[in-house]
Amino acid sequence: MEPLLDASQRAAVGEAMRRVADAEIRPRFRALAEGDIRLKGPGDYVTEADESAERALTPLLREILDVPVVGEEATAADPSIAGLLATEGTVWTVDPVDGTANFVAGSDTYAVMVGLVEGGESVGGWIYHPEHGRMFEGLRGVGAFLDGRSLAAGVERSRGNDARAALALEEPRGAVSVRFAVDSVRDGLLAAEAELGGYDELRMCAGFDYADLVTQEVGYLVYTRAKPWDHVPGAAIAAEAGFTVGRVDGSGYRPAIEDGAPLLAARTDRWESIREVLARNLGL
Repeated sequence: MEPLLDASQRAAVGEAMRRVADAEIRPRFRALAEGDIRLKGPGDYVTEADESAERALTPLLREILDVPVVGEEATAADPSIAGLLATEGTVWTVDPVDGTANFVAGSDTYAVMVGLVEGGESVGGWIYHPEHGRMFEGLRGVGAFLDGRSLAAGVERSRGNDARAALALEEPRGAVSVRFAVDSVRDGLLAAEAELGGYDELRMCAGFDYADLVTQEVGYLVYTRAKPWDHVPGAAIAAEAGFTVGRVDGSGYRPAIEDGAPLLAARTDRWESIREVLARNLGL
């Protein structure tokens, strides 16, 4: 089966993301005016950078592959757009500034993310870190790459200066957040923590969390909510790099379904053992 995008189209996605980041996002980084920041909900920020970047990126993606775009900010304005994930054969997803709270706070831990959904499954992903110049990408049947270098779960992890992965012979700890969990899920995840060797905190930016996963800076990720623009890109990249992303109850990840059991992303050879511990403590 031929990949959904050819090499020139894949390169064009990354180039569009870089152009939009340079034009609409980076000039506003640490330079937002008071009127440029709003709240969509408790702790859920949106900025002029988010909205301008999504408006700029959406038509560029449709020039590459003319299918509907489910963008975070467009969906905030019209929630019915999310339904396209269930009704259309192929759909782009866009998170123009993933980690907006970090962006607002002046942290460089934010990302631009684009995903591709085909047949209800995550098949393509691009994650760009504008302040670091790093581009992660993956497409089903093609592979996963960091700045053009192949990623694979079996390669030695890049430890950098991160104390979480300081010992090369130890599996790094997982990253989990219970911030948005209902009480029963939070209690179950906390009950599993000791058995799993402790947790680190998620970065509040899925674009950095999934980057940490595929470079094996963290051992696994657990999320209690699953917005499609947050997870389609990372799930596609992770799958091509030798990881599994699915629900703790054993069901697979379907981008059109936001609610359900927590989402677990882990190296494929470890996924089931971690899932079993979590499921048992969650009563699933």
